[in-house]
Amino acid sequence: MDFDEILNGSNQGQKDYNPKPFDKEEWAKRKNQERKELYDLIDKTADEIKVDSAKFKAYLDTQATFDKYSVGNALLITAQMPTATQIKDYDGWQEAKAFVKKNPQWIKILEPGDSYQRADGSMATSYNPKRMLDISQTSAKSINRTNNYDDKTMLRAFLHQSPVDIKAVDNLSDGKGAEWNKDDNVLYIRRGLDAPVIFNALSVELARAGLEETGSKELDDFKCYCTSYLVCKKHGIDVSSYRFDNLPEAIKQMDASEVRNELGTIRGTMEDINTRMGQYFESIAKTQKNKEYER
Repeated sequence: MDFDEILNGSNQGQKDYNPKPFDKEEWAKRKNQERKELYDLIDKTADEIKVDSAKFKAYLDTQATFDKYSVGNALLITAQMPTATQIKDYDGWQEAKAFVKKNPQWIKILEPGDSYQRADGSMATSYNPKRMLDISQTSAKSINRTNNYDDKTMLRAFLHQSPVDIKAVDNLSDGKGAEWNKDDNVLYIRRGLDAPVIFNALSVELARAGLEETGSKELDDFKCYCTSYLVCKKHGIDVSSYRFDNLPEAIKQMDASEVRNELGTIRGTMEDINTRMGQYFESIAKTQKNKEYER
């Protein structure tokens, strides 16, 4: 069979093909525009959640699920897909042997890039837009990642390397379950509480001990309450009693940047508590592994 005609035609087609050269300036312009749109979406979402209790709770749920993500990215996920539970980029899902569904809904976040020097000499980090996919947009099966520890183990995790002294008492003022006393730096816990109640109360007061006071009791109490919700939600503790129907007036009066700053302090305090708890869970897992090895 004579393939010359086909081969010659193929070569001719290649000669006629003249791809558009890569325009670095145009690419940078497009990326800058996309980056600006994401920053604008972060501010827009921050402005929305400060006056809408349902949206505020949706943000908290997202931040609890993606506790390692920044406030900005948690706001972006909340705005684009608040039901997301696990996200990876396209290559990440391929490595996980998962197929991406047709016409998937993408989530755009900001990924840390290179460091650069500002005009004043200080260093900063650039952030680049990145497209992600939730597990719901793939063939992968969702896995329950909540650790099922018993109540005693969970309590020990809460108290692990506590920054304050802990004392159990029979009664506390106003029937509280727990109370941090700033003067003696002791966190008092009322005896006889059910597990969810003690975890809720304890996490609020651990947050209080870790958060700087703003001068507004209403705002400080709210931030401790939010931190407690995040920690308990993260660790599978019952949060059905939490209510966010009345957001503090101080939050409503803030601009987007101020809201993000307050959310950042809440997230930072959550991370401190989660880190100490995680260290305890790792220690008992290591102990268990050593016991199994010794057998």
